[in-house]
Amino acid sequence: MVAKRLCISADSHVVEPPEVYDGLDKRFGERAPRMVEHPERGLITDHGDGTFGYPVGTFTVAGQDWGDPAVREKARQGFKLARPGVLNVGERMKDQELDGIDAEVLYPSVLFSIYQIKDAEIMQATMNNYNDWVYNYASQAPGRLFPLALVQLYDLDLAIAEMRRMANKGAVGLSVPCMAPADKPFSDPYYDRFWAEAQELGLPLTMHIFTGHVPNHGLPREWGQHAYTVAHAGMIRTIQDLVWSGVCERFRRLKFVPTEFDTGWVAHFLYRDDYNFGRMGGFRTHPQLKMKPSGYFHQNFYMTFEDDEVGIRTRDLIGVENLLWGSDYPHADSLFPESQQVLDRIFAGVPDEDRYKITAVNVCKLYGLPFEY
Repeated sequence: MVAKRLCISADSHVVEPPEVYDGLDKRFGERAPRMVEHPERGLITDHGDGTFGYPVGTFTVAGQDWGDPAVREKARQGFKLARPGVLNVGERMKDQELDGIDAEVLYPSVLFSIYQIKDAEIMQATMNNYNDWVYNYASQAPGRLFPLALVQLYDLDLAIAEMRRMANKGAVGLSVPCMAPADKPFSDPYYDRFWAEAQELGLPLTMHIFTGHVPNHGLPREWGQHAYTVAHAGMIRTIQDLVWSGVCERFRRLKFVPTEFDTGWVAHFLYRDDYNFGRMGGFRTHPQLKMKPSGYFHQNFYMTFEDDEVGIRTRDLIGVENLLWGSDYPHADSLFPESQQVLDRIFAGVPDEDRYKITAVNVCKLYGLPFEY
């Protein structure tokens, strides 16, 4: 009998309970983030500055059709109708087994919108609360749950201090905003000491969809739902800034992980980037680049996806070693509980070794997960 191969989700989530905000009101008063019951949107984060985050219930309806009005109504109930595995680690382990998953890299859900707060002290204090909470949560299932630590980038002293603290606790990586503030792009030398520290500690920097320091990935607010289709346009701006400014040349061991932006667009993007660099003369205007832009992508970037078959078909152009798969549990667009069936479909005709790299080996190497593969 052939032994079962590993299958690891590189993009799964916790759904944070109200306790992640405990104690912040004592420090910051009315400016402290907190969960409230909104009359129209249900349980939601009040940022303390007159703005609100995403309704909690939108993150708890795993594997259900978000286009169904009944599901949206259900989401207004917050945690009341959530799967038991959303908050209970033991039940989550049962869901892993049901979905054929051996381990998960954990991102937040509710706190995505916290990156929109402008006060760095409040933002990092909230993230520190989360970091402690999520590591206590994951400690209930050692070897099965690997959380990422959150940091903001407005105040690098606070960010680096928390990075070091969480590295000492065994963090496998960090979650940072997918888009920089409009007035301080990632190409700014301001960030260099943060990049240097992350590289020295060997911590990959993940950049999840909806985590930018600017709202809506820099797209027009009035676009509404259809902006989601091109959310990767914001990520392209970030990749371009990091590559063409020379950040990836100066920090060759630093790893960035754009997450949940899918991958089908990447091959064509890399083609255009190299065309611009070569045929259009980019190598002359950017002498700090010592290789083609695609070379820096393959050196510094990993991309996650759920069921993007186009990305699989173009994997040789993207780089098989640069792809990571995630189930997105327990969000509405999660593949749960049919991850294995979906993987069988999108990897049909693909060599087993490629599938295994993308669904297990790459994520283990990137984060140093303790598995034999």
